[in-house]
Amino acid sequence: MSIKNSKKIKVVLGSIPIKGKPTIIFEKSIVNFFNELSINIKKNKRSMDYSDLMTFGFWCRKANIIKLSENYLEKNFMLGRGNVLHIAPSNVPMNFAYSFAFGMLSGNCNIVRLPSKNFKQIEILCQIISKICKKSKFKKILNKFCFIKYDKSNEISSDLSRDVDARLIWGGDETIRQFKMYKTPPRCIDLSFSDRYSISVIKTSKLAKLTNDERRNFVRKFYNDSYLMDQQGCSSPQAIIWICDHKKEIINKFWNILHDIVKLNYEKDLSITNKKISLIAKSAIKTNINFKTEFKDMRIVRLRTNNITPEIEKIQCHFGTFTEINIKKINDIKKLVSRKFQTVTYFGFKNTELEKIIFKNGITGIDRIVPIGRAHDIGPIWDGYDIIYTLARIIGS
Repeated sequence: MSIKNSKKIKVVLGSIPIKGKPTIIFEKSIVNFFNELSINIKKNKRSMDYSDLMTFGFWCRKANIIKLSENYLEKNFMLGRGNVLHIAPSNVPMNFAYSFAFGMLSGNCNIVRLPSKNFKQIEILCQIISKICKKSKFKKILNKFCFIKYDKSNEISSDLSRDVDARLIWGGDETIRQFKMYKTPPRCIDLSFSDRYSISVIKTSKLAKLTNDERRNFVRKFYNDSYLMDQQGCSSPQAIIWICDHKKEIINKFWNILHDIVKLNYEKDLSITNKKISLIAKSAIKTNINFKTEFKDMRIVRLRTNNITPEIEKIQCHFGTFTEINIKKINDIKKLVSRKFQTVTYFGFKNTELEKIIFKNGITGIDRIVPIGRAHDIGPIWDGYDIIYTLARIIGS
């Protein structure tokens, strides 16, 4: 592929144009490359300061990739589509790495636009990949991808889109609308990951049965889902739906424990407080929902409402702000869900209970159901897409 505006693009790793060709999915050298990457991430001392980088290192180990491949290799002969353009979100440092991995494992060559912000974990990962690609057995891997940066530019984005076989667009709705305006080849496939809304569902009677240590470990998991990305990841819970079949005392215990954890681990400054106040004011203006604001010292802000309506998605909750709704029966969750809902993290239920509600009611939202603590686990099935399957061609006979 030729890029007219290549001089305006900063190449971080690899080269434009990409020189590689598509291969079969889960090609052996690609699997070995990611296993080598996993080993090097885990033994790199700088990596240990970044839990998201370490998580990716664990994810891309050979055992996990081989397990993933079992869902694909027995079905059909599958080959990569060709060149894939990845537009990574600006607010999630390691998202690009998973997108890149899906593109490589599905047999494609990949142009990956990195976040404009200089995240340290991205710098570390790029250095590790560069080092691996200098080894003779992995030199050809460098022909299959390119990591780039460029300032926001319709000209460059349009140029990059003109000659690709697929695009993975991770970003807000406005980013996706803009990219859909660019001309692409007729058979180009787009996977668009737009703005989404996620919730946690907690059964209070089950929470009450936990020991003090178990309860603290549970709340720590909720903290990781919520605060590690300031609730800006699409799978971070913005609302808690309490299935209240127990005294409110247990809910207050939950918030007190969370407050202690936040106080020890989360840096709060005036700018974050201002952002919270601004979000609350905007939510009050944008929605018809009546909510009561409750907070102790702005580390946690609770927006409590009795309105069981899909409009809760319009209440933007970041930086430790949570909408709260109490409902009596889990089946009432159907009254809340819109197309924008992505992930439900849960406690006190079986996964199948929530699945039945979706299937029985033909709910158009909710693409993921995972236990609390696993909101940010990422795999090839995301937002209702099977990314690897979609990025590959099935060679029929």
